[in-house]
Amino acid sequence: ILSDLVSINSIFPNEAKLGEYLEKALIERGFTTRRIYLGENRFNVVAERGSKGSPIVFYGHMDTVPVYGNWSNSPFKLIEKGDKLHGLGSVDMKAGIAAILCAVETKTDQKIKVAFGADEENISEGGWAILNDGFLKGASVVIVPEINDDPRSKPNRSTTIMLGRRGRCVYEIHVPGRSSHGAQVDLGISAIAEASKLVLEIEALNKSMQPHSHLLKPTQFIRKISAESTSLSIPESAVLEIDRHLVTPETPESVLASIKSFIDSLYSKGVFKEIDGKKIIVKIKERKTPYLPPYVTSQSDPVVKKLASLVELKVGTPSYVYGASVADENVFSTSGVPIIGYCPIGHQYHSADEWVSKSSYLEVVDVLRGFVKSH
Repeated sequence: ILSDLVSINSIFPNEAKLGEYLEKALIERGFTTRRIYLGENRFNVVAERGSKGSPIVFYGHMDTVPVYGNWSNSPFKLIEKGDKLHGLGSVDMKAGIAAILCAVETKTDQKIKVAFGADEENISEGGWAILNDGFLKGASVVIVPEINDDPRSKPNRSTTIMLGRRGRCVYEIHVPGRSSHGAQVDLGISAIAEASKLVLEIEALNKSMQPHSHLLKPTQFIRKISAESTSLSIPESAVLEIDRHLVTPETPESVLASIKSFIDSLYSKGVFKEIDGKKIIVKIKERKTPYLPPYVTSQSDPVVKKLASLVELKVGTPSYVYGASVADENVFSTSGVPIIGYCPIGHQYHSADEWVSKSSYLEVVDVLRGFVKSH
């Protein structure tokens, strides 16, 4: 199954061919399927089977990033080298999708829902469409075999259970200057120079960010700086973009308020002064879908305990990890349904020769099968 999935090019926004494959695979496993369209020839696949109990939901994203770097072999052919299975999307997250397909081969009357989404590697348009469709309503859990990117975790078997991720938001900062002829620099104030001062102040904030009880501490970096001179003139405006990872209980709006307060403090300290009545302006950068909130699932949730007991039985002592960055789980966390990540070991995602551990992949299949049987 994994070999088939890797052979199908699903680099976003071209997920349709993989979606068609997965529709067929789910129908063969007794599911009723339908599509949630994002646009022409772009769609999510959602499916349901069974009639007993609150539904358990399995989710995986169909898209991959483009081919980056110099691959040793074709990125669209699964290559086995020892315990490593190499291929584009092998761990991010086609092994997770394959594990779901294997798990739901189990015969049961339990109500099971499966969703395969598009656009996760972009702006999670598919994830938001699934949420807004109401597909998760009444679910007891959403299990997502997405990558474990917690840098504090170095598992050698599939014993890690992911119970949260940091969120993310992008902020746009407009920095004023004063234009003058480029030959009269004393009359102007370069917006680029002003923006450069602000970059250093913002980057230095990372050192003062406070640790979180579970998640990595919040961090931010400058993702873009845009300014230029027109004709022979001192630049009068510059735009910065801050890419910020959030932790609970932060929201995009609360962080916006804190950035504004920080910039006000720089004015109070004299680092910046008003320029012709203009001050630095901060706002959340607009985009088509909402930014992703941070979340944490409780270790004491009964469904978490159940999965942990299966990991203990079949693989080894479980441990809890928390994602460094965002994924579609952040979208689904807004539903109020417990979100659990459980994935195979792998690495080099978003780079050449991406791989997933074969033994770890099979461990995940075994645990998810056990979860379906016992639920």
